[in-house]
Amino acid sequence: MKPTTFLLPLLPLTLAKSTIFNMAAEDKTCTPSFDYCADELIKSKGFSKSDLKNALKDSDVKEEDLSKILFHCKNPGDVGHPKVCQGGCKKGEEEEESHSC
Repeated sequence: MKPTTFLLPLLPLTLAKSTIFNMAAEDKTCTPSFDYCADELIKSKGFSKSDLKNALKDSDVKEEDLSKILFHCKNPGDVGHPKVCQGGCKKGEEEEESHSC
């Protein structure tokens, strides 16, 4: 049996896994240089609580309640530079506007 004959049936499975992985990676989105409340990132930007907790793991605010955290979008789908909003995080008035404390 030729190697190509053996590998050819595996091609659709390999492509499907690759597509699913890329779709999952592309689901997270944010506008670079904008700030976002954690709940907004979870609700409409494709982030999970686990994603945001991971973004906090090397910060001095890793024990804070996510509802009080304002994240800065560094690159599309990549947040960091967390800031604690003692009075809570506030969403901007426009749909795509930076949030604040």
